[in-house]
Amino acid sequence: MITWSLIVAALGLCGAGALVARTKSRWPHWGPERLWLLGMGALAPAWLIAFLGLLAPPTGPVPKGVFIGIPAVPFLGVIVTDTVVRHLRQSGRDHPPVTYWLLGVAAILPGWGVALLALIGST
Repeated sequence: MITWSLIVAALGLCGAGALVARTKSRWPHWGPERLWLLGMGALAPAWLIAFLGLLAPPTGPVPKGVFIGIPAVPFLGVIVTDTVVRHLRQSGRDHPPVTYWLLGVAAILPGWGVALLALIGST
């Protein structure tokens, strides 16, 4: 599952990154929230694969606190980065699209990292 999660993360980051690189020329009307969601969507499948890999680990059951903590970390990341996106939007300055995309990636990245570490620890 670790390998699949890494492959899906690489594909998601490359695909979404390529899409963001073209947004200024093709989709100039895309707002910051759409780019932020695109960043979260780049890593969300990889996080889900890592999390679901913990359902039946080969070494036995994973503690219940892990199942509470792994989904909680991305939710906290979403709350924090949403606040940053709103602040940047209200600042009146023009920020590059990649800034909002990176904030979306940063929302899910810690949760994915925790899920991978838990998955590594359970094997």
